[in-house]
This record gives sequence, structure tokens and C-alpha cells, in this order.
Amino acid sequence: MQQSSLSVSHQVSECSLPHIRFTGKDGGFRRALAARVEAYLAATGKGRGADAALALKAFFYGAAMIGLYAMMLTGGSVWWKTGLLAIGYGVSALLLAINIGHDAAHTAVTGNRRIDGAIHRLVFVPIGIDGYLWQMRHLGSHHVFPNVNGCDIDIDENPFLRLSPNHAPKTWQRAQHLFAVPVYMLTLLHSAFWGDFAYLRKRSLANMRGIAHRRRDVVLFFAAKLAYVAINIAVPMLVLPFAWWQVLLGYFAMTAVMSLLFIFLLVGTHFSDGAAFPKPGADGTIAMSWAEHAVATSVDWRPESRIATLIAGGANAHAAHHLFPRLSHTHSAAVTRIVRETAREFGVAYHETSFLRMVRGHFRHLKVLGQGDLHREGQRDDPDRGVHLAPAA
Repeated sequence: MQQSSLSVSHQVSECSLPHIRFTGKDGGFRRALAARVEAYLAATGKGRGADAALALKAFFYGAAMIGLYAMMLTGGSVWWKTGLLAIGYGVSALLLAINIGHDAAHTAVTGNRRIDGAIHRLVFVPIGIDGYLWQMRHLGSHHVFPNVNGCDIDIDENPFLRLSPNHAPKTWQRAQHLFAVPVYMLTLLHSAFWGDFAYLRKRSLANMRGIAHRRRDVVLFFAAKLAYVAINIAVPMLVLPFAWWQVLLGYFAMTAVMSLLFIFLLVGTHFSDGAAFPKPGADGTIAMSWAEHAVATSVDWRPESRIATLIAGGANAHAAHHLFPRLSHTHSAAVTRIVRETAREFGVAYHETSFLRMVRGHFRHLKVLGQGDLHREGQRDDPDRGVHLAPAA
């Protein structure tokens, strides 16, 4: 297996903690995984990137997005029909980004960094998130140290929700499992109009230091934001036969639905009572290998389901994605079978559940952390949490 298939593509510097390093020995788990995935690719004759299935999916979601947008603008004066078309357009745009943009961010569509970079930036425009900044965070922080406090930007502390047992509890978070949904409904609005602008100004972010942006990237950032506002707000205000405030209400409803779909598909794959939250020692060491860490901090839900993969773009097979980020998600079901069996063979903890159990696991996680639960050193088996392959004794 080529090294790039089992590694991230961004160079990063130290976290705010001591230099973090994995010190555990996995007994050849990572090497066995790499060899078996390489053998699978050779036996099937498949490449690492896009195939006909991914091309068809891109066409389907792209056509749905464009078609529903056109229907929304020309659909007449019935507000609720226009609103439903707007939501359909937004959901299609989101699924295009999840299924195609995510693969492209990992250079897993064409394998060409420039082409895939252009694809992922373009498909992120309609959802309001800057593709360049998202890729920087996703590859340079989250994929390096998932669920490690101070090193994974996705789990950084925020004023609303306590997502990690390694964060200090706050009084108002005791009911976070009850107010989480309204907070989640604002996810895309916050990212589009606040989060991205804050990230653009930062020169230090989680484990990344000395961040500097090329002028070209800054120009494209503002161009993408203007295009987003034009497509989603300005053009509908100019074309639709509704008052400006009605258009804004429809826009807010669309982004709320998109935000909830995004959150529910993804949030429980790491933020769950089935996932591990390793706490580095005082010397910055994590007593697992990198591959064991990738599996222990991920929760799969219906990873071999074609319907789940059609919607979630391989996020449902999260362990396989973190182990092999440069593979297109069209390989996720086959690679998950390899991961599951290899984990069982080497005694590595692997977590698999259903969609509903994954969502319940996330809200249990929020409830327990809201009560001030201390760091959990281990995982306990619970039938409601799905399959848990514990390390061999």
C-alpha cells in the first residue's frame, strides 16, 4: 500500500499541548490492513478514485440541485411549494458536498490535487462553507488527532456544548441534550457568516501554527461568499413574488433543515458514548498506535448499507475513512469488511451500530457530559450501542 493511503496530506506542527505522539504498538494491525486493502484493489482492478458509481452520484445530486433551484425560481406564487423546493435544493447541494466535495478534499476523485481542489471548492459554494478553509481544518487537524482535546479542531471547546469529557463542564450545559437541536439548526448559518471569517483571520488553530493564506485563496474566499449570498438570497429576492422577509424566512428554514441533516449524519461518528476520547499523558504520549486510535475514536453506522452510503457519502463507514482517507467512499463497504475482520483478529476495538442507535448514543453522550462526567478511561458494552469488538485480553 502506498504511504499516502494511510496518512494525511497536510504537514502540521505541535499542538498547544506537549508534542503529541502515538506510542502504542499494534502488533502489525496497520500493516495487515494496508496489505489487505491493497490486495482488494488488485483483485478487483479498481482504482483509488472515482468510478462510474461516483460519477453517477455526482450527476444525480448536481442535476437535482440545479433542477430544484430552477423550479424554485419559476414555480409560481404559492409560498409553501416554493419553500419545499428551496429545501429540496438545499438538501441536494449538501449531499453533493458530502458525497463529492468530501472525496475531492481528500484528492480521492481524480487523484489530481488541482482538479480535485477545484471540484471541492466549487461544490462547497452553494452550502456557504469555504472549501479551502474546511479542507485545511479537516485534513490538517481533525484527521491527524481525532477526538484529542486541543489538537482536533472539530472538538475544540465552544460556549454552548460540552462535546468532550476532557473539557471543563459549565453549569448551563447540564441541559445541553435538550437545547442541542436548536443550536445545531444554526450550524450552516454560523459557518457561512461567522465561522469562516474567524478562521480566515487565525494564524494558529488547534495543532496548526503559522497559518498563512495566499492572496489567491483570500480572493476566492470572498468571491465564494458573494456567490453564496447571490445564489441563496439576492436572486430569490429579485425573482420571487414574495416580500424580502418571506424570502429570508424561507432561507432560514432551508439552512435549518440542511444543518440538522448534516449534524445527524455525522455528529455521532465521533461524539458518542461509543467513541473513545484519549487524553495524552503529561509527556504528550497517547498509548495507542495511530491506526488503533483511528478505529477507537470512530463509530460506524450501517457501513455496508447502499442507501446509507448513497446519502452519507461513506461517513457511515467512518473507521475505514480515517484509516484510508485517500480512497473514494465507493470502496467504503468493502474496506469496512476488511477493517472489521482485521480488528477482530488483532483485538482492536471497533464500533458499529445503526443510525438510530448512533443518534441516541450522541444524545446520551451530551446528557452525561452535561452532568459533569469525568474522563472515561474505557468503554463498556451495552446492547443499545451496537457491536463493540473489545480488545482481546
